[in-house]
Amino acid sequence: MTRSCLYIHPIQPERKVRAGFGWSAFLFGTLWAYSEGLVAHAGRLAAIDAVTALLLTLDAGLKLPWLVCIAVALFVAKNIYCGLRANHWLSCALARRGYRPLS
Repeated sequence: MTRSCLYIHPIQPERKVRAGFGWSAFLFGTLWAYSEGLVAHAGRLAAIDAVTALLLTLDAGLKLPWLVCIAVALFVAKNIYCGLRANHWLSCALARRGYRPLS
């Protein structure tokens, strides 16, 4: 059973944040960050996605297979990092918005 923390707000609906790996953040990365209102993080993740797309575009013209390997490794590393940090990012964002943790 995974631990979770309930966040309450005087006006907004309550939110539950699970501890551990964020699978939805791992699978959807940038889209997950935007959907949770983490605009700064989503912007950084979108920049990494843009670099990945640029590497793949360069490979289309130059035919260098190592560019594809770098692009895929960068994309996978970004999503793993996003999955590892997702719940912490969400907890901090909720605290900034006035939510209080209710363990």
